[in-house]
Amino acid sequence: LSKRNPSVILMNIITKSYKPVLKWSYEHKKIVLGTALASLIFTGIIFSRMGGEFIPTLDEGDFVIQPVLKTGTSLSETIKTMTDMENELLNNFEEIDQIVCRIGAAEVPTDPMSMEEVDMIIRLKPKSEWTNAKSKEELADKIKETLSVFPGIEYEFTQPIEMRFNELITGVRADIAVKIYGEDLDYLNKKAVEIKKLIEDVPGAADIIIEKTAGLPQISINYNTQKIARYGMNVKEINNTLTTAFGGNITGSVFEGEKRFDLVLRYNNSFRKDIDNIKNLPLRTSEGKLIPLSEIANVEYTYGPAKISRDNTHRRVVVSINVRNRDLQSVVEDIQAKIDGTVKFKSGYYVSYGGQFENLQNATRRLIIVVPIALLLIFIFLHFAFKSIKDVLLIYTAVPLSAVGGVTFLWIRGMPFSVSAGIGFIALFGIAVLNGIVLLEHFKELKKEGKYTTRELIFKGTVDRLRAVLLTASAAALGFLPMAISNSAGAEVQRPLATVVIGGLVTSTLLTMIALPLLYAIFEEPEKLKNKMKLKKIFFFIGAFLLLPVISQSQNEPKKLNLEDAVQIAIKNNPETKKAKLNIDKADVLIKSAFDIEKTNIYYEYDENNVADNGYPLNIFGIQQNFKFPTVYISEKKSKKIRKEIAETEYSVKEIQIIKKVSSYYYTIVYLQNKKRLYSEIYNLYKDFIKAAELKYKTGETNALDYLNAKAKADMLEIKNANTEKDISAAYDKIKKLLQTNFDFYFPETELIPPEISKISADTNVFLKLAKKNIELNNSILKTEKRNMLPDISISIFNGTNNYSGSQNYIGYGAGVAIPLFFGSQKSKIKAARINTEMAKEQNLIYKISLETKIAGLNSQISKLKSETEYYDKTGKQLASEILKNADLSYKNGEIDYFKYIMSIENAIKLKLEYLNNLKKYTDAIIELNYLTL
Repeated sequence: LSKRNPSVILMNIITKSYKPVLKWSYEHKKIVLGTALASLIFTGIIFSRMGGEFIPTLDEGDFVIQPVLKTGTSLSETIKTMTDMENELLNNFEEIDQIVCRIGAAEVPTDPMSMEEVDMIIRLKPKSEWTNAKSKEELADKIKETLSVFPGIEYEFTQPIEMRFNELITGVRADIAVKIYGEDLDYLNKKAVEIKKLIEDVPGAADIIIEKTAGLPQISINYNTQKIARYGMNVKEINNTLTTAFGGNITGSVFEGEKRFDLVLRYNNSFRKDIDNIKNLPLRTSEGKLIPLSEIANVEYTYGPAKISRDNTHRRVVVSINVRNRDLQSVVEDIQAKIDGTVKFKSGYYVSYGGQFENLQNATRRLIIVVPIALLLIFIFLHFAFKSIKDVLLIYTAVPLSAVGGVTFLWIRGMPFSVSAGIGFIALFGIAVLNGIVLLEHFKELKKEGKYTTRELIFKGTVDRLRAVLLTASAAALGFLPMAISNSAGAEVQRPLATVVIGGLVTSTLLTMIALPLLYAIFEEPEKLKNKMKLKKIFFFIGAFLLLPVISQSQNEPKKLNLEDAVQIAIKNNPETKKAKLNIDKADVLIKSAFDIEKTNIYYEYDENNVADNGYPLNIFGIQQNFKFPTVYISEKKSKKIRKEIAETEYSVKEIQIIKKVSSYYYTIVYLQNKKRLYSEIYNLYKDFIKAAELKYKTGETNALDYLNAKAKADMLEIKNANTEKDISAAYDKIKKLLQTNFDFYFPETELIPPEISKISADTNVFLKLAKKNIELNNSILKTEKRNMLPDISISIFNGTNNYSGSQNYIGYGAGVAIPLFFGSQKSKIKAARINTEMAKEQNLIYKISLETKIAGLNSQISKLKSETEYYDKTGKQLASEILKNADLSYKNGEIDYFKYIMSIENAIKLKLEYLNNLKKYTDAIIELNYLTL
């Protein structure tokens, strides 16, 4: 090439600038490599605080506003309000081209909404024609401010496609859904209001709306049945009259030629306007008199549930939140911190988080698996190429340093981590190693020539390959540049991916041309042993960084458990068992308190009645101790020992209850797994049939009916399969709460095999044992109360003296008994203790009879279910398989038609499902029986 060629001139400038940098770096290896390691650590800190989102929000160019009016608003009032809103927006914002509102549900309710819920779709003009705002966020805030003149209405801002995708994928239209689960709708609504107030000041949280589940106004009519009976009327006739008057009833038909219309009778509109019309509804008594409805009923306005929403059969209320001007993950973390630290729930109520956040979590879990696999594959292919771990590690250092640039450029541009950025990292790692391969291959070629020292080899090799390395990196970076700076439709998804690749190529190129030659020099100079050791440390840190996702994944990997493991974990972690253990310790400590001796009495007396030999009064110092009769202490100690035995029995009760619950949840999960597998098998059978039916339809052998019916059956099975998956998830949620674990786990899929029936006698039942211990305790208390009638013992010793000449010490002793002369109160206590003992005996008898009845019923049920399951094992299982096999073969050979084929499949499914259901009932009955005989 000519020296005047622009590329030659540019490369000369770059080469002249590069040589001094390489020379300085070669002489200061520690500083350069230390800086690279520090940048890696700094990048890790930035990444941990960057935040995240599922995918960047696409700018669709239009708005959807979802005004939510007061619960119970009529259709006419909603239409009027929406018309006023439309006029207000069109008059104030030139940016708006057209507004279309959709109220309630269509005739085919694919998207059911109540009359107070509206989708207001706003079509915007091009941004070049905007005058009131520069961005959609600013326009949304101004529109919300303008609509604030309409009182009692909440607004949610989103986009048409975004709203539909959010609802289809996650079941919620908003970015974040705080789902509160429980049974009491009023309590759920109260907690939803509390959470809404709590998170209103979270930065980035906008359009916070509570799902309308309460506050629906309604007219309640409560009949007075006694008055209805007194007037000789009945509720059915009253209901018919009420329905006819206000709702209308068909009383005949009207014909117009061949057309026929129902004749409906009801009150005129002017008599159906308020509650007084209902109160004054005339009713005829059995005697023919007319009385108003208010005479026999209480008619009043009340409020009821507007709707009841469920997830996996659990009632729930949703607090919807949209995210603006902030990343999704950071907003969710702030919300979780506030809710977990402030909001307290009753037992049985809990919170989960859905919406786009749920998608982000799922995507992150997949990336944690995919990225390490991509890195591992790169490592394997490099090893295949170079046959040297040393060379592979040298090239592989480009990976972490390329991540430095990718993360840093995301941070500089204010972009959170997303799935787009994650895919960019995967692409970046593949490109980053190419430059290392180019440079290292040239180093090896120069080394084979044998005429260069290590220093000369590095300086020549890097300069020779400078153009190739820069060309490789710049070609890829320039290719992604249009995506990085694009502002067209879809650019929001492209920008993070391109930013990661461009930023990563910048730092990986610097590494390739500066740090990689230094690492090569250290490896090639045998006298630099210390540097080699330091280099090993550097590689250790780099390897740890690369393996961190794998380690993290392994820590987060669900742990496989069996039933015995789950039982042990539940017993260990459950707060009820912990409390029962503490109760045993408490009872053990209290045994020592049985010998509860009264306080020692130390006293002083001044005695003039008994003077000393010298004729002076005495100063008396004495000590006195009172004791109960010794047998009382023995009885109390025995009572406290029995209390400890009761505490130990109660602990056993808690253990058995936990074993029962865990076993029940475990076998439910196994049952659902088997059910899901059965649905999948039949679904695959239908899929094969659909292909055959479709082929026959295309070749004209049959009509489309067979194909459509089969497809409908397959779709129904797919829905059942999905619902079973949800049931499995719900069962796991229940058992996780019982186990109180901080790790995820799963039960391996296996056949549903019922547990062994316990051979232990019902006489050893722990509840029966507890009842017997209560009898012992009451007997011991009765003995104690009787022994409290025995006299108390008192012992004392004293010393008398004075301070005058010739004084002496006079020692005295005393002993006495305290006899209960007024023992009416103590007799009442003895009588009450005797009654308690009798009650405990009766309770024991009642429980024993109940236990025997339950065990007899369960044994009968188990015997019946066992015979049914044994029949299927011997006959039904083979019969179902033969039906499926022969039906499939006969249909393919044309021996039976579609309907006989479907009937055969359904018969086989019915046999298998009945067996599975009976097996589950059999298992549940055994668990219940074992629970009663342990």
